[in-house]
Amino acid sequence: MGGEPIAPAERLALTLRFLATGESFRSLHFQFRISRPAISYIITEVCEAITKKLGPSYLKVPSSEQEWLQIAKQFKEKWNFPNCLGAIDGKHITLQPPPNSGSHYYNYKHTHSIVLLAIAGPDCEALYADVGTNGRVSDGGIWNKCSFLKALEGNKLGIPPSTPLPQGIRPLPYVIVGDNAFALKKFLMKPFPQQNLSVDKRVYNYRLSRARRLSENLFGILINRWRALKNVLLLPPASIEFLVMAALTLHNFLKKGPSRSIYCPPDLVDYEDPRTGTVYPGQWRHDGVLQTMLPLPTPSTGHNASTEAKEIRNTFKDYFFNEGAVSWQWDICM
Repeated sequence: MGGEPIAPAERLALTLRFLATGESFRSLHFQFRISRPAISYIITEVCEAITKKLGPSYLKVPSSEQEWLQIAKQFKEKWNFPNCLGAIDGKHITLQPPPNSGSHYYNYKHTHSIVLLAIAGPDCEALYADVGTNGRVSDGGIWNKCSFLKALEGNKLGIPPSTPLPQGIRPLPYVIVGDNAFALKKFLMKPFPQQNLSVDKRVYNYRLSRARRLSENLFGILINRWRALKNVLLLPPASIEFLVMAALTLHNFLKKGPSRSIYCPPDLVDYEDPRTGTVYPGQWRHDGVLQTMLPLPTPSTGHNASTEAKEIRNTFKDYFFNEGAVSWQWDICM
């Protein structure tokens, strides 16, 4: 006679306990009286179920012009960055190398990893995520292979047509913002190189960083609340993909639910004084938990940006320096 089947509620409790605490399988074995091999496949199955059942409702890319315009409105009102649709960033998720994998997952920090690429919305929610690329792939390769870029270039996302900035004349495309790991494109704005910057370029970089900070906080909340990501993961890469996507799905689910203030209290994320622009670091930055989520490397050589992309960035720069200026930027950038 075999043992009693493990009830779905117990499977879910086990998985949530693992995701939230990162406890070892040995510890979970004693708590739930479930064998360690069973724990491994239960976590994978439940994370897959969460991703497939909740993901389409809580982790989906906006697909209509109205949805994107609502996001752009929030970026403008909350972060003073018009025509912005998201903040992109990527992290290496450290894992134990699978048997016989050689250097397939070996990254620039001499660890083994898969890459999580995510786009954050104006409330630190995940608008898009791609996970699973092996750590050997360069930053450009990661971005170039993701489905979001292909859909964006194919005009399949329902992005609104170009529109002028406030008080402007020239129509500008809607953009996402990123750091120096990404190439400057007409739909992706990045900082100016940090060398001999004029005041207007410093202002632009500061204003860009305010919007880009959303992706940093998304990853900070994620690893602070789902502390399994704090550890080197001992699961197969395919299982880790479901685990990360389940954590992102649950993140969005809890951010939108009635327990939002418990899941993400105000002091957990960066806070900016609206009068002075002073940034007070969120609690996650003091937690020291990002050691297993490594940033994408910054390329040693510059990307060859198009003239159009450079002109769009200069238009944003001029706007932030003139009619789009905020009062506190001068104290910070001068």
